[in-house]
Amino acid sequence: MVERLTQIDGQSFDVIVIGGGAAGASASQNLAAKGYKVLLVDKGDFGSGTSSRSSRLLYCGLAHLSPDHPVWQFILKPGDLMRRIHMARLAMKSRTQLVQTMPERLIPHTFFFPVHKESDYPGWKVDLGFRALELIGFSKVSLNYRRMSAKKAAGKYGMAKYLAENSSLESVGVYTEYQYNWAERICVDTILDAERLGAATCNYVKVVRLESQPDGSWLVSLKDGLGSDKTAQVTGRMLVNTAGPWVDRVIAKTDKPARKKHLIGIKGINLVVKLPPECEGQGLETISSIGQPYYCMPWGKYHFFGPTDTVFEGDPDDARVLPEEIDYVLKEANFLFPTFKLTEKDIVYSWCGVRPRTAATGEKDIVKLLSIHELEAEGLPNAIALTGMPIMNHRYAGEKIAERIGQAIKPTRPAGKLSHAAKLFPEDRSSPPVDAEYPNVSIANLRHAARHEHVRTLSDLMFRRVGLGWGHNMGLNVARQAAQAVADIMGWDAPEVGRQVADYEHFVRENFNPSYAGGSESASSLP
Repeated sequence: MVERLTQIDGQSFDVIVIGGGAAGASASQNLAAKGYKVLLVDKGDFGSGTSSRSSRLLYCGLAHLSPDHPVWQFILKPGDLMRRIHMARLAMKSRTQLVQTMPERLIPHTFFFPVHKESDYPGWKVDLGFRALELIGFSKVSLNYRRMSAKKAAGKYGMAKYLAENSSLESVGVYTEYQYNWAERICVDTILDAERLGAATCNYVKVVRLESQPDGSWLVSLKDGLGSDKTAQVTGRMLVNTAGPWVDRVIAKTDKPARKKHLIGIKGINLVVKLPPECEGQGLETISSIGQPYYCMPWGKYHFFGPTDTVFEGDPDDARVLPEEIDYVLKEANFLFPTFKLTEKDIVYSWCGVRPRTAATGEKDIVKLLSIHELEAEGLPNAIALTGMPIMNHRYAGEKIAERIGQAIKPTRPAGKLSHAAKLFPEDRSSPPVDAEYPNVSIANLRHAARHEHVRTLSDLMFRRVGLGWGHNMGLNVARQAAQAVADIMGWDAPEVGRQVADYEHFVRENFNPSYAGGSESASSLP
């Protein structure tokens, strides 16, 4: 990292992108492909913020077609109808594009939408929503939607059998939904392609100060985020703020006070549990008792329930799962599946994240639309910020940001052709797996990632390069083995391996409250 900061110190860029989640990764990729000299920085690892805390669902967009008023009132609110159609069409377009270009990072699952007696979502309304999605999405990746009686669905699908134990279940909508293997890997793949196209990228680099210059450019002061005293200064003709829920905190680093609030943080939690094996690979989406989206997501041989949907005004780094949130998620799960009788003791691990929704008025009015904020009106020329982007729309956001930059400045380099293909590890059948339960992750994979994919910490490796951190043991049983496997590449001596393992276990304990307490020596201290 010190070497990387030295390399960029004093350089000038066409565009500086702050925030290396899905939106920043896609913006950097699209800008580099158009020939802009781009620098992407993130205060942590790439994809380690909101992108790493999503539902992992490549969502079809059904909820966009569910109005907050009777359907007939669309006659009186044509603007609302058009907005919803636009969002639903975008969701289906994004779904199709990702399935067709990056199939290795996606898993198709059978999903259900339960239809209960006397529900606000009767069967005809559910049918209408799915048929409308197929129609407006022009989809080449079908939803395969059909609706079945509760009895018929229970005889065919394991999860539907348990849903049918709720006496109010009338029928079940059945369809195909896709899930990311793990969303952070998509960020890494996109950033690697941006680099191939010429973008400079730095993770674990903090933005200390942003200063607008007389010529309209930006002077950006940077600092190493891993503890050294190394700093750097770079200039950019334009500034793109894709820091997610930290957008307003980044704006606060400018020499002009913020005139308004650009986002509202919406916190969601997820609880991982073990359901009966007949439910494996199946999930559901529905509306909760308080009118909010609710799901049960397949997660390997496990599942997770969620989310909550509450305003969060603190530092997103400090967000944690709260007891009352656990109570709510479990209550909803036990209504859907009355025989499971899930309790806190059934939770394998949990996590939460903060979604950056657009603030319409600067108060608590929330808009779900993707928004590009023009900051010049706030005294910040040649600067834009992004809010309101679900991860499934990250490519669309990247394209729109590149279009916006193209209206202001011209690129200084030759254009290239971007690639949406997954960046797969070289095949090495002779390399043993790190964990026998996950045979697709080998020692060779770890070493390739450590050598080529900007790994700085063991957490980067386990969560965002190979995904072992998301297993039911959260990689705690193989953390030391993984660290030792890459120690020579990373320059970690024996004491540093111990520190990396301890830091990894602390990260897992602080953010996921895992029930697993076995594995490496120091993991025995876990709750």
